[in-house]
Amino acid sequence: MLRSSTVVAATLLGAAILAQPASAQDFTTTTFAGTTVWVGGGVQFLSLPDINFTYKRSANGSLQRQTNSHNDWLDFGGATGGGLETALGYWGGFRVSGSVKGFWSNVEDDHTTKCQGAPGSARCVIIDPNDASGAVGSYLRTKTERDADYWGASAELKFATGAPKEVKPQIYRNDYFIAGFDVRGIDQDNRLNGVQGPLDVFTYNETLDTTYTGGYIGFGGEYSFGFIPGIKNVGGFYDRLGLRTYVNATAGLYNAETDYTGRFDYRFFPTPTSNVSRSDDDLAFIGTVSLETRKQIGDRTSLSLWTDYEYISSVPKMIYAGPNSPTRIDDEAVFATRTMLRLNIGLGSQMLYNGQGY
Repeated sequence: MLRSSTVVAATLLGAAILAQPASAQDFTTTTFAGTTVWVGGGVQFLSLPDINFTYKRSANGSLQRQTNSHNDWLDFGGATGGGLETALGYWGGFRVSGSVKGFWSNVEDDHTTKCQGAPGSARCVIIDPNDASGAVGSYLRTKTERDADYWGASAELKFATGAPKEVKPQIYRNDYFIAGFDVRGIDQDNRLNGVQGPLDVFTYNETLDTTYTGGYIGFGGEYSFGFIPGIKNVGGFYDRLGLRTYVNATAGLYNAETDYTGRFDYRFFPTPTSNVSRSDDDLAFIGTVSLETRKQIGDRTSLSLWTDYEYISSVPKMIYAGPNSPTRIDDEAVFATRTMLRLNIGLGSQMLYNGQGY
């Protein structure tokens, strides 16, 4: 998909603009001198709205939508990302850094739905999403395949409030505030194929692409369950492993622009192929809580296990044409989780973490 390629381009362009040949030292939660880069890979969980395309006729004769693809939080795929953060100096008493970052992930799933009635009955119903014309039969097996790309690219400023090195808190220490601009997208390619035994009855293909453009604010710092003996307190299990834990929370408003195109092919209609398209604009809220567990592995390198927990208030859900209604775009809220193992590298010859305290 063409839109997802902008993630790599935007990240590399930002890196070229912000990169400085300086020694890198790191505030415990933000870069305060020089430049830090990171790359990572992992897994994306994304539960998208159901696809309800085919009908089943109930015993009383009413039509009921079948669920052709389930909203399943276990739907997952690969994810990758990268970013760059560079110090910008003091602004009004804050240590300010600027960063660009991006990610790309892909989630695929498939589901098979069956409808069966007495021979010669009108148990199973298909309706053309373009003109609402219909066809009936006694048996139908529909396989649905969904291929979704979830991607994003952002630029942000981080306003640090603390010193370059900090002592681990007992519960939480706020270290910075964030303001950022973000572009992300969910691009879906969905395909349904209906068969009666060995006979292909219909195919339906759609693209459903949503681009989110907006801004966000947030805060972050280091957290610890220091009140739990032996775990994350000073001298506890995490300390002995050299681990530090951080949290980051953001909230933003976005314009959600959705474009939908569908192609329906039914081999027994007089005009077997029809096309339909729709578009929609909506206001979306996206909230994210990110947790990081970090381990220094060298003077200029560290490893982080980073997880983003996201709530997206508006993700498109197609309401396909029915006997008395046209095809339209609706929306649902969804949750997404992305976990990546990230390698952090400080550019320059000095330490990535300048003797940070514990």
